[in-house]
Amino acid sequence: MHFTTSLIALAAAITSANALDTVVNVYEGPTECEDKVEAGMHLSMHYVGKIAESSATGEKGSQFDSSRDRGDPFDFQIGGGQVIKGWDEGLLGLCQGAKATLTIPPAEGYGEGGAGGDIPGGATLEFDVEVLSFGNDGPPEPNLFKEIDTNGDGVLDEDEITVYFKGQGMDLVPEELWEHEDADGDRTISWEEFSGPKGTKEEL
Repeated sequence: MHFTTSLIALAAAITSANALDTVVNVYEGPTECEDKVEAGMHLSMHYVGKIAESSATGEKGSQFDSSRDRGDPFDFQIGGGQVIKGWDEGLLGLCQGAKATLTIPPAEGYGEGGAGGDIPGGATLEFDVEVLSFGNDGPPEPNLFKEIDTNGDGVLDEDEITVYFKGQGMDLVPEELWEHEDADGDRTISWEEFSGPKGTKEEL
């Protein structure tokens, strides 16, 4: 399963906001440096994602995604909700060149809904990551809202969201997404309600 920024951004919207329980272990590379990963920076990294041996669900030790296998580093802006909480906060403070494992509990990963067929609900995840580079310059924020709004009417309806999730390998839209994003309960998500990356409204 290819974890795009888009999928992770939507999953991030339904995760818990509690204190970080992700365990970070730097096993190679620098642990002390003048410049460290900070919120708002654009980060490029490699990762291999597996179901953790400590997970209560899923096939322990099974790999579900790897940027290394694709030969394509993952780039995103950290601290802005584009990725799961275990990444958004667990990667903060790392140095360039650091290799680390992040053991991420369900509430800071994909919660009780899981993600596709490879990550069941309630799974604890382990990511082996390598920080390649980071800085304050990077690409503009993607407009995920516009990508999902295929009919261009300025709102995301159930059909559009379902099609998007199916395109990312997920058969069902987590009900928690509606609870988090649909403030007025009308089963549509307006630009104002949407918390994922959306650029500016003028871009719609």
